[in-house]
Amino acid sequence: MIATADALLAYLADLVEEIERFGVTVLPPHDADQIELGRESDGALVIDLDCRPPLARRSAAVHIEVFERWRPIGHDRYERLDYAFEIRHHELQYRRAFHRHDAGHFLPAFDVATHEHCEATIGVVLCDHYSGEPVVDARAGFMRVYELWLSDEKPDCSALRCLG
Repeated sequence: MIATADALLAYLADLVEEIERFGVTVLPPHDADQIELGRESDGALVIDLDCRPPLARRSAAVHIEVFERWRPIGHDRYERLDYAFEIRHHELQYRRAFHRHDAGHFLPAFDVATHEHCEATIGVVLCDHYSGEPVVDARAGFMRVYELWLSDEKPDCSALRCLG
């Protein structure tokens, strides 16, 4: 995926609007004051959202993370380099994540840049990294973890192929 900074600002605004239509509260990360397209010291642009689905009172927290890093590849052109779409469901005690990062490590080690994490019980890791299908964009990444939350069931990690 390649985009301009203006296109990424519109993408972020549309993404927040779409997520909120599901009754999910979208918060800026790390207790920041506002949601914004972040900029890192190397010029990369970052989308980083902390999402909270609607829960019954006294329910344990559910955290959904939506993250993308876009590296500069020319004048006002950015390419999506990394992503992380993750849910930590503390009520049911599971973690599920879809990642693309550290391609320099994952490509030589596993011949893939994308991978998944699955903990049917948070903190119990049977496999460090599972084989994963690429996630097209932040909307699709959000929907993958949101649909897990909607199912109200722990994930079946045994159905996944362990990379090691």
